[in-house]
Amino acid sequence: MNQEDYLKDRVDEQIAWYGRKSGINKKYHLWSNGLIITFSALIPFFTGLISSDCNGNTDGENVVWLPYTIAGLGVFTAVTTGISALLKFQEKWATYRLIAEALQREKILFITETSPYDKGEASFKLFVMNIENLMRSENSQWQQVVNSNENAAQ
Repeated sequence: MNQEDYLKDRVDEQIAWYGRKSGINKKYHLWSNGLIITFSALIPFFTGLISSDCNGNTDGENVVWLPYTIAGLGVFTAVTTGISALLKFQEKWATYRLIAEALQREKILFITETSPYDKGEASFKLFVMNIENLMRSENSQWQQVVNSNENAAQ
């Protein structure tokens, strides 16, 4: 594989992949945390409505649905928090963004023939080795997470 093909088919493709995955995980992280904050904030609001409804009535006849709403919000908060913790949106967002930026940095150094890629023909081999090491390190981190989750489940 020559330099042009490697840059286009491997490096650019991986930068785009990590960028997409980073964006998706950022979106999920922000949405899940937004929902958690919203659900959590609504619980005390609706709890306050139980003691007296908007008309000043305290007999509770008009607010029968409030305990169910509060319970539902509690369940939604717990479920959303659990899913967010389980799927580690923020951690994946940061990891994917870091890898994408590191790949981009290596690419720019290589294209501009900046150190350590200023050694002529040997530079391409060093570039490929560095790019593959970056991706391998992320893959090995992922494998460790998978293995630790499997061991915890057993």
